[in-house]
Amino acid sequence: MNATRLIRTCYLSYFSHAVINLLPSLLFALFTRNYGLSFEQLGRLVFINFGTRFVVDILGIVLADRVGYRKCLVAAHGFAALGLLMLGGLPQLLPVASVYTGLMLTMVVFAAGGGLIQVLVNPIVNEASGQLDESALILLHSTYPWGCVMAILGTTVALHFTPEQVWYLIPFAWMATPLYTLYRFATTPMIEPRMRETPGIPLRQLLRTRGFWTTALLMPFVGMTEASMGQWSSVFIEKALGFPKIVGDLIGPCVAAIIKAIIRMTYPKWAHKFPREKLLRIGSFGTMLCFVGAALLPHPVLGLAAITCTGFTIAMLWPGVLQRAAQRFPSGGTALFGSLSLGGDMGCAIGPWIIGAVAGPDPEDVTRLRGGMLAGALFPLAYFITLLIDQHRNKPLKKSLKEKDHVN
Repeated sequence: MNATRLIRTCYLSYFSHAVINLLPSLLFALFTRNYGLSFEQLGRLVFINFGTRFVVDILGIVLADRVGYRKCLVAAHGFAALGLLMLGGLPQLLPVASVYTGLMLTMVVFAAGGGLIQVLVNPIVNEASGQLDESALILLHSTYPWGCVMAILGTTVALHFTPEQVWYLIPFAWMATPLYTLYRFATTPMIEPRMRETPGIPLRQLLRTRGFWTTALLMPFVGMTEASMGQWSSVFIEKALGFPKIVGDLIGPCVAAIIKAIIRMTYPKWAHKFPREKLLRIGSFGTMLCFVGAALLPHPVLGLAAITCTGFTIAMLWPGVLQRAAQRFPSGGTALFGSLSLGGDMGCAIGPWIIGAVAGPDPEDVTRLRGGMLAGALFPLAYFITLLIDQHRNKPLKKSLKEKDHVN
């Protein structure tokens, strides 16, 4: 019973994670109108967020075993709530010329919360649910897109039906999510990975283990892919495709997130029909085509359809890497998931920043914004190539995992 409550609390944690990741990007178009921010500055905000997380991931690996998972996760959700308070409050308190500085500070605080959540929650779920229970990790990552759905629905509808001048109330309202999760972690009995009878693989040994580096290298590319589409799709649909925000967000990112969530929730039931390795190849190549389609298809409806289709293609790319890593290195623990989080956050920082840099300083230059989306196609292509290399170099492991997939 305690394990069940803990796993559900971890699911709530990923819901909060989705809110603090996505909410700033839903306000990008508002920031360009009200504060004159450029596409490059918006991309830099994402880079600061996930770049700072890279440092937080390293600290999280060390602090978890020394301080304890409970204290770290309570602090993580405290940072998440504080970041939401800053997101809504600082632009109202600071002069317009200093708003961007306030937003950069907000991203750092978000990073402290999101980084700890991502590093610590995965090994807890893996431990509490039993080693190699693939459904628990996949279901954990289905709560992230459901959180995105709620964030998109709540924020988009609120922006449509309330005066834009009171947009700052939206982050204040979302503070309830991390604060409630903070309470749950403070009161729920904790099952910590360090308590298991068999100690985890030391980080130094893990880095020398066969197959680790090609597996880990997938994470930066999937981070670049997922964060780029997640952070830029809303403003791209409004600016480049010309749809009203409420229509574009609800048909594009929201429907894509719903599809992603359903695929992740139901995957354990149909996994035997579609082996994971094949699914990752198809997904990464399909995602590349979606980026190209969004950037180049002549009709706005077709571009919107391409963005929506990423819900199908991206769905398994991130949790698929975590699942295959957990099966390859069953004693990896915090060192394994922390290392993968480092790579993922590195990609989440670099990818959206590259798109912003290509899109340039003019928030009205639609051609360059399309160029930024086209550049994003390189990220899933790199994932696809790395996956092929990994499968070729680790054929014995691949055969073993394939057999396990069919058994499950």
